[in-house]
Order: sequence, then C-alpha cells, then structure tokens
Amino acid sequence: MPVIKAFDGYLVNPERAHAVVSPAYDSVSPEQRRLFADAHPDNFINTMRLQEDFPAHAQPSHEQLLNGNKERLQKLLANGSFNELAEPSMFVYRLGTGSHIQTGIVCEIAVADYEQGLLRKHENTRTSKEDLLAQYQEVVGASSSPICLTYSQSDAIDDFINNVTSSSPELDFPTDDGETQTIWRISAEHQLAQLKTLFEDVSDTYLTDGHHRAASGRRYAEIMREKANSNTGHEPYNQLLVALFPDNQLNLLPFHRCIKDLNGLGLGDLLQALAVNFDVEPIDNSSTPGSQQSAFSPARHGEFGMYVQDRWYQLKVRQGSVDQSDPVDSLDVSILQNLILDPILGIHDSRDDPRLGYVAGVGGDDAIRQAYDEGWAVVFTCYATSIKQLMGVADADQLMPPKSTYFDPKPRSGIFVRLK
Repeated sequence: MPVIKAFDGYLVNPERAHAVVSPAYDSVSPEQRRLFADAHPDNFINTMRLQEDFPAHAQPSHEQLLNGNKERLQKLLANGSFNELAEPSMFVYRLGTGSHIQTGIVCEIAVADYEQGLLRKHENTRTSKEDLLAQYQEVVGASSSPICLTYSQSDAIDDFINNVTSSSPELDFPTDDGETQTIWRISAEHQLAQLKTLFEDVSDTYLTDGHHRAASGRRYAEIMREKANSNTGHEPYNQLLVALFPDNQLNLLPFHRCIKDLNGLGLGDLLQALAVNFDVEPIDNSSTPGSQQSAFSPARHGEFGMYVQDRWYQLKVRQGSVDQSDPVDSLDVSILQNLILDPILGIHDSRDDPRLGYVAGVGGDDAIRQAYDEGWAVVFTCYATSIKQLMGVADADQLMPPKSTYFDPKPRSGIFVRLK
C-alpha cells in the first residue's frame, strides 16, 4: 500500500462552489465542453481546455491554449473562488448520484510508489496523451482531478470515516446534473497520523480511473527531476493527488460498442456468423431509430444486446467458446472483441479503428439512440465489468481492452487545487 500524505493547496470557496466546480470532463463531448465553458466563464473547466474543444477554424495553438489555461487558473485563485489551506490536510469526499453514495479519502501519494508498482493497473495508456497531460502540468502548474484508487473495504477505515462525517461538512452542494458533493477536512495531527496508520494495513491498491493522469504525473516528475538541482522526493511534483474509495462502494457501468458498417456482410450473413459461438434470438421490442423504445440491457455475464437494421437481438455466448479461467479473455468486452468485432466485423485494433465507437453506460437509452441517429450500423450493449474482475486482471499483471470500465459518479475538478 502506498503511504498516504496530507497536502497543501486550495479548497474551493463554499460560496463559489456551485459556479466553479466542473462537470466530469471525460463524460461530455468536446462540443458539450465548449458550449458549457463558453456559458460558464468562471467554471474550472475553462482551465482545462483542449484544442478539440474549439471549432476547427478557431483553434488556438498548443502554446496559446496552455498559457490561456494558466491565466484562467490564476484568475480563479486570485478572485476569491478558492481558499488557501492553512495547514496540510486530507479530506473525506462523499459523492452521491441517485440512490448511490460512495465516500473516500482525498490525499497525496508519492510518484515513487506508482513507479514501484504499488498502484496496480488494468489499462494501457497512450504516449501522446501522457505527453499532453505532462505538458499541461509543466505550463499550468497545477492538478485538480484526483486519480481514483480502490482498496478492499476495511471496517477500521469505515469507522474512522463515519466518525469524521458525524460532524458538519465544510462543503455540501449539488452540481448542475444533480450529483451531491460533500467534503470534510482532516487537519488535526492525531487524526492524520491515525488515518495513515489505518491505510498501512491495506495490502493492495488498484487504479480505477485516471491511468493517464497517473502516467503523466510520473512523466512530469521525471521532467522536473531533471531540471532540479536537488531532489528529495517530497517536492509537490513528486506527488499525485488521489481519491481512495473502498471496493464495496464503487458503481461500475458498461461501455457499449458501436460499428460504422457490417464489414460488407448482409444481415443474414452476420446472424449466421454469430451463430457459431452465440445463441441469437430476436427481441420483440424492436423499434425504429430515434424512437422511445428501451434498449436491451444484458442481465448477466456472457450476454449481449445487438441493434441492427431497426431490430434488437439477444446474444448469449455458448459454453466452451470462452476460456473462463483467463482473467482478460473471459471479460465481456473481450468476448465481444475476440468473437465478433475482430473475426466478423473486421475491427482488429480496438484502440484506433475509426469504424469503432464507444457509448458510456451512464448515458442510458438516450446515448444509444444518439448513436443510431449518428448513423452507426450496429450497436452492441454489454454487461458491466465487475470490480472483482478488474482486481483479477490487475493481480494477474494483465491489461484490459480499452473502454472496459466506466465508474460513476466521478470526482469533480475544481474542488481541490494543488500547485506543482
């Protein structure tokens, strides 16, 4: 288990929280981010702009973009949107959406712990995105989006958190999309020491959301170490901002797949090819694109929905078609990739093929209907990966296919700010 640490920095001003705290950045499209940022100039999302957030004819240069992000951050720090922490602190952070609530600890861990493999990974990262995020940290000089980790639930840590949350929170507000954000500060030395000791008894820690942020934090630390005359390991650039949530409180949703075309196949050919490894049944709730008919949601592992030519089908993988002992090949997203997308529909590279798209389960039926409207030829709905499967892959030192997990709710940016 990495050593958890209190951190210096800033906490959003309670009177400004509703205006400043950002939507979950990767849960909205570039166009939605642009519209939201333009309509909310004081929102923290304006400090995280990407070139894709701007129309093609009005995109700033990369240098202009990063310097603009830095200027907007400095403005927020100077205009009273944030309060500087008087002493190093950790925080209890509670997220709520609908009936789901999860409560964790926001703190620092050392980049060195990540480098030593103490945070178990389950996803690959792209070098280009690592570089982009590292450059952001180098120019803008701050981090605000906690990297999400999970650990096996601990009664002792739960008791500590329950004791803290029995007092009044420092922050308690809803976001525009109805997600509640509640914060308690931990700054008393005896409490910080107790919490640190409790986490020393946690054996394993797993990355759940933020693989690229963790990898870019390591890359940024390498850049700064080369520039520094001395390096103690305690510098801000040698730390990562993280949120630790117990595994029994996490809510995992699926990532659905959509394909641009049928790879030259007719519907009959597609159904015949699927029948080699799947039981295929048409579903009576067929509908037309854009209708209000509900999408088919798989109810169990090994089951998929398929929408093609205005009709839903249920697919059930046949026994013996999958090695259930393999932690990666037995994932539903792997079954879909290995038995359908690759051999039948010609999607050989699930990372970069432009014929393949993804729909996060958090969008519900509306997001799937939008995929129909955008002209995707076939949509496959998946059953969500479980936290047990995620841990099994990480424990085996293997990696999941892209877009295997979607965690909801997600910690928001613009609550905590650490200068790097």
